[in-house]
Amino acid sequence: MAENRNREFAQPAGQNLNSTETASNDAELLERIRGGATDDFAELIRRHQSRVFAILHRYERDAHKVEDLAQETFLKAWRALGQFDGRAPFEHWLSRIAARVALDHLRKEKRRQNEIGLPELGDDALDWLRSDDEKSELDARSAAELLELAMRELSPADRVVITMQELEGRSVKEIAAVMGASGVAVRVRAMRARSKLRQALEKIAKEKL
Repeated sequence: MAENRNREFAQPAGQNLNSTETASNDAELLERIRGGATDDFAELIRRHQSRVFAILHRYERDAHKVEDLAQETFLKAWRALGQFDGRAPFEHWLSRIAARVALDHLRKEKRRQNEIGLPELGDDALDWLRSDDEKSELDARSAAELLELAMRELSPADRVVITMQELEGRSVKEIAAVMGASGVAVRVRAMRARSKLRQALEKIAKEKL
């Protein structure tokens, strides 16, 4: 799969199938793959890579790293294909793998670099930080940069919970499956993570130069 990375992971194409059709076609593909037609796994990659890229991009902004994480996601899915029992749609199962890959990536990045520096922010965001005008507004891109800065203050697990719940609209049950935790634990972590995120944003506001 590594040799075909540039071809398979370059520009994810959108899919026109609805969720029911996708699940049905996935089941047929998986049956053929398990019957020995291993080349059909490339079709699963083509069908679901847009979704995988969208998930991973929420945790990593570097396009090359996202490609690496996408490749890792599909490799893990291939190796664990025998564990897929079909009780949930393949897309949901694959999404959980992508989220776990993202969590592992965040943990590695956290060990490598504990915080992001202000120079990594764009000019507009830096101008806002330095402004004394309380009425000054941020555009969407600059606001996203500041949110990213604040998110880096969270632990990898907290960041995954917030991203899945607030940005992806995942249920507590789905998040619990990815995190390997109970629903109660996820709710408590989400509450604490939101509080930490607010504190981080307030800290950034107070540090306006």
